[in-house]
Amino acid sequence: MQRKIVEAAVESRSYDKGSRMLRKLAELEVSAKQCERVTQRIGRERLAERQQRLAHYERLPLPQQQPGKPEQVPEGFWRRRAAVIEVDGGRLQMRDERWGQPPQREEGRRRWWRESKAACLATFLSTPSQHDPLPEIPACLLDPLFAVPLFSGIHRSGRTDPSRADAGEPPPLAASQPEPSDQRWSPPPLVRSVLATCLPYEELGRLVAAEAWHRGFAAADRKAYLADGHSANWSLHERFFSHYVGIADLMHALSYVYAAAVAGSTDMQAAWQCYSRWAQRVWQGQVLEILPDLEALLAGRSDPLAAESVGTALNYLRNNAPHMRYDEYRKQGFPVTTAHMESTIKQLNLRVKGTEKFWNAAGAEPLLQLCADTLSQTDPLAGFWRRRAACQTGFRKRRTRT
Repeated sequence: MQRKIVEAAVESRSYDKGSRMLRKLAELEVSAKQCERVTQRIGRERLAERQQRLAHYERLPLPQQQPGKPEQVPEGFWRRRAAVIEVDGGRLQMRDERWGQPPQREEGRRRWWRESKAACLATFLSTPSQHDPLPEIPACLLDPLFAVPLFSGIHRSGRTDPSRADAGEPPPLAASQPEPSDQRWSPPPLVRSVLATCLPYEELGRLVAAEAWHRGFAAADRKAYLADGHSANWSLHERFFSHYVGIADLMHALSYVYAAAVAGSTDMQAAWQCYSRWAQRVWQGQVLEILPDLEALLAGRSDPLAAESVGTALNYLRNNAPHMRYDEYRKQGFPVTTAHMESTIKQLNLRVKGTEKFWNAAGAEPLLQLCADTLSQTDPLAGFWRRRAACQTGFRKRRTRT
């Protein structure tokens, strides 16, 4: 029964909806408060197991941490597989110690939004190649009807939002555009495990390092670390995963290129042609070659908002250029986008994010753990329920009256 309660509470948008789901589908009368209590208790047990798993890994001597868990890596397992870690952040509203108090004068409007952190550890079916398997950019990334909504969704806030610079209808496709290719431009994923926490990035790095050891990632010949340009993501890479190939998300790079191309432009057809030319360079890993064009464009923009968009794109590409050699990554059989991580964040946000939802650390952390367990294809909850059942004696302590 507890398993059904946890599944309903995690898969639903709220504990109240989980209670109604149990009533309709499982014919169980469980109140929303009882759903919350059971889910929180099970979540705390999973957090205790997570901490024990982390402590076991960190107690190991360094020579034993390097090769990974032996029984998880059969011979030849990594011959046609790549180990990939993807990191990103979500959003949720957190109460703090000042909850309910009026904001001070210098604070202005108080904001309760905080960042949740998540990571995907996935294996991909791929083999390395001597040549770039797809040297030409896919046609969909040069299609305004596909690309413009995609880029607008990446930056929905701030002055670097590409949709703010877009005026009128999307420009038509160019006649010289490459034909669509049937070849996949991302290797197929196999198995993923998910971690999520409200703790600082340092704690996320420790958790991911322990999970990577248990998954046997250290024994892989080809390892990659994917993230967007957030500085905290690359601090984790430098601290814990410097031996992984660092890859900056391709879609974020293209969104900044698009924002720079259309910023302050009155001729959208010419701006789209400019984007198409730069996007092809980015796809081929030639990011440094477009930096002079962006510098010249920045010098010619008199509008402050347009100049800011171009300057932001220039700084982003300049800072992340070492992680944008996409032609080399495709040769090694790596994915070049964090699409799987973005999908995972959206699924986590479905449960914890909302303008009407406010959490504290004691309530958010156990629920995030259970949500991550549910999204993991390694099915950690199945083993947890077996271990939990094995620990149950079936007897209650007998109380004697005095």
